[in-house]
This record gives sequence, C-alpha cells and structure tokens, in this order.
Amino acid sequence: MSDVWQGPGWWQASDGRWYPPEQAPGPVANPYGPSPGDPPAYGAPPSGYPPAYGAPPPGYPPGYDPVYGAPAPGPSGGEPPVRTNGLAVASLVCSIFFWVYGVPAVLAVVFGFVARAQIRRANGTQTGGGLALAGIIVGFVGLAVTVAVVIAVAVSLHNCQHNGDCPFVTP
Repeated sequence: MSDVWQGPGWWQASDGRWYPPEQAPGPVANPYGPSPGDPPAYGAPPSGYPPAYGAPPPGYPPGYDPVYGAPAPGPSGGEPPVRTNGLAVASLVCSIFFWVYGVPAVLAVVFGFVARAQIRRANGTQTGGGLALAGIIVGFVGLAVTVAVVIAVAVSLHNCQHNGDCPFVTP
C-alpha cells in the first residue's frame, strides 16, 4: 500500500491509496464499454498497461486519461449543461411588440443588455447572445419608429389646428 503510484499493475482504491497487483480485488468492468486499445476481458493485463482509474502515472500530462486518451472529465463527470438565457428570449419577444406604445421596446433593450452581460459572465454555460442582440436591435428600431410616429402625429395635429381643417380637434 502506498500514497503514490508505484508502477504498472498498481491500482488506486476508493480510499485514495495505491495497492500492489497481488491485492487487486478482481476485474473491474469499464462503465463506458470496451475501447479499441483495451486488453481482452480475460486474463491479466499486459505488462506496462496503464491503470484503469486513479491518477495518471508519471510522464502523462495533467488531465490526460491514459486508458481513453481524452482529457479526463471534471469532478462531476462531465461538462455543466448549457442553457439559453431567459432574458435573451424575453428581449426578443418584447422587441416584437414594440408597437404597443413603445414600452416593450424599452424593455427589450434593457433585457437585451442585461442578458448579454449575464451570458458573458456565465463562462460558456449560457447561450442566447444572438437572441439578446436581435432584441436590442429590434428594440432600438421600435423606439425610433415610436418616436417618429409621435413626432408625425404632433406635427399633423399642430398643422391641422392652424389650418382649421382638423376633423377630430375642435377649436
């Protein structure tokens, strides 16, 4: 028994210690199925075969799995799930309804900027940057259209009051 890997055939138990080949508990089934480089499922592994689990032997780069050749998974067994940011979706949906007095357009712009900041801070665990950007762009277009309509209505009402031919405003 040792705290460090001693060579081929040594195995690491769940207590974190390394044990010699003669104390091996028996064959351990690979939960992922056989790999092309695996030895046959019967008999002892060939000399020099790397340990099937535990810390890699000296000479292997950190994070390298000597059995499968790929980087070892993280402590949770894989990458965290990637999900779409909810504010990015809300930004795009609000931007579509900009014609309702322009209020959703303002919300679209605010939600879009907040969503993009959250996505940047999430380190790859959130997506939706394109949705947020689309919400911001359409929201600004909606604000511009709303302002243009308000100005056009104000100018139109002003002109019809001075001309005296305004059907919906009485002098």
